[in-house]
Amino acid sequence: MHNAAAADFLASEGLQRLIHEKYEIIFARDQLLAQQEQHIARLSELEAKADEAVVLEARLQQSEEEEVTLSQEIGPMRVIFDEARAKWVELHNVVLAAIEREATSTERVNDLEAALNSKIEELAAVWEKHAQLEEKYRKTIEHNRLFSSTVRNLDVTLKSARPTRKNLSAEVTQLKEELKC
Repeated sequence: MHNAAAADFLASEGLQRLIHEKYEIIFARDQLLAQQEQHIARLSELEAKADEAVVLEARLQQSEEEEVTLSQEIGPMRVIFDEARAKWVELHNVVLAAIEREATSTERVNDLEAALNSKIEELAAVWEKHAQLEEKYRKTIEHNRLFSSTVRNLDVTLKSARPTRKNLSAEVTQLKEELKC
């Protein structure tokens, strides 16, 4: 019996070892399945990223093609830009020159206005003097008219008084002679 018990013991020990190995294998299998699920999930992520990479690579290719197209278009655009810039500088200089001419013209206009105002003031003074002289002339004419009229009246009076004077002078002479005698 001892042998049978030992055989049973050995058999039970082998069985326990087999059970233990079975659990270790099941545990290892469960870990491998979990890892497989993680790898499948990661694989799905990587496939999505690979699809995204394909899209990005297509975009990159398109961008590179656009870059080539744009670099080909940049040359003529740079020429146009440089021409536009040169025209802007030219126009800017024209505008600055026009502003300078306008400032000079404005200053000249102001000077001319001041001179014109001065001449207008002088002319107003001349017109005032002219009006005074006209009034003086009118008064002188009136005075001369009166004077001429008076002179004519006196002349007429003198003419009419001459014969009387001659007569009186003759009478005075006669009276003198009579007094002498």
